[in-house]
Amino acid sequence: DYCLVILNLRKRERERKKGVRMRKKSKRYKKKAGIKKVTLLSLVFILVFLLVGKTFGRFVYNEVRDFYLGTKSFYFNSDKLHDGLSNQEIDYWSGADNYAILINMNSYKNNKVGASSDISYDIRYECSDNAICNASKSNGIIYASTHTDSFVMNIRAKNQLKEGDSVWVKVYADAKKPYVKSLKGMFTLRVGKMGLSYEIEDVSNRPYMDVHITNTLDYYLVDEAFDEYSVGDRIDVNRYLSLSEDKRKKCTSALIKVNFDPNVVIMDMTNSVFLRATDKRTVMIDNYSYINGISFKVDALSSEIVRFYKANASMNYSYPLGSVNSIVNVIFD
Repeated sequence: DYCLVILNLRKRERERKKGVRMRKKSKRYKKKAGIKKVTLLSLVFILVFLLVGKTFGRFVYNEVRDFYLGTKSFYFNSDKLHDGLSNQEIDYWSGADNYAILINMNSYKNNKVGASSDISYDIRYECSDNAICNASKSNGIIYASTHTDSFVMNIRAKNQLKEGDSVWVKVYADAKKPYVKSLKGMFTLRVGKMGLSYEIEDVSNRPYMDVHITNTLDYYLVDEAFDEYSVGDRIDVNRYLSLSEDKRKKCTSALIKVNFDPNVVIMDMTNSVFLRATDKRTVMIDNYSYINGISFKVDALSSEIVRFYKANASMNYSYPLGSVNSIVNVIFD
């Protein structure tokens, strides 16, 4: 019996030692697996970092910098310039007229909080070889009392352009006091239907927006035959101005159709364009008739402004430098 007890004790001791060895082996295996996992994740992170490298680093830098500047009550923003150089495209440019880009600067964090000090900034720009550019000023100050400032970037073609041609300008606003921060933007103007273009000028928290329509065509087409002229004949501006009022009504330089959603914007019915519209279109909403489109003529070498009132004043419907899509549909006939 004594021998059996001794044998059992030795057997249990061997099993205990075997269990200890197995647990140690298991821990070593898990540790190695963990090291491999960490190594693999590190390699993946390094690979991703190498792939996005500069972009990721710039993003982190911008976020950290903006957070730091925010702690100093420093806010330097714009409606068209940003941290990155985004390209904003303007189609249907006539290619003949000067294109003025209004760039609004502000020192707001939100509607209630703004920078606690004046912000001085410099303005610089680069132009494509086929364009001439100039800014309305070379520097500006965003005063803490108003939190807003603005400047105009003008761009025009050096030589005559054809449909599909484009010009570009890169604009930089560099804050230099009390802190340093740069905003930038690229604007590309592409020639569309020659002589006709439009844009929407708007800002947030304003009850209205204006649609600017420009016609740089220097001729009229005959819609209804008269005297020696047939339908489709072209008449230059000087000849058109010598015609009687009745004969002028038989000619058109540009016919514009504007369509819109009256749930979003409502046309100013006191506007001269609305009063002389050649066609007015309506839609029924809750048993009431609302204007949702008009057609009107635009004289040669002239422009028109059509005002709309916004259902939501906080929106900014600026186009093409702002919204991706125009809130109104403008068709040139």
